[in-house]
Amino acid sequence: MRERFRDLLEIDGVRGVLFFTLSGHRVYEEFTLGRNGSGSAGDWFALAACLGKAMESELVFEMVRIYIRRSPEGVLLVVMGLIAPTGMVRLTSDVLLSELREKKPARGIKRFFRR
Repeated sequence: MRERFRDLLEIDGVRGVLFFTLSGHRVYEEFTLGRNGSGSAGDWFALAACLGKAMESELVFEMVRIYIRRSPEGVLLVVMGLIAPTGMVRLTSDVLLSELREKKPARGIKRFFRR
């Protein structure tokens, strides 16, 4: 699983990445410099849940920014420093979430006409 999140973790200024299912089950969690504080994974998901049905959010605090992205596959949280390139984080998140999307098998006659 780490291979899929590696590109996101290697962006300068990214401190951590968490990915949850829509029901709140943690699928992936990794921090590059260790966690600041004692927050559990449930606390991180609760933060994302407080935003309601917002598909994309960015929270700016005194020393950290948090990028939250909701998709049909789950909820992605990226913890960043203040000077991390937000555009690169968004682009990499788009690619990552498209890779995580599972291809559903075609049913019926459509399975014979795949591209």
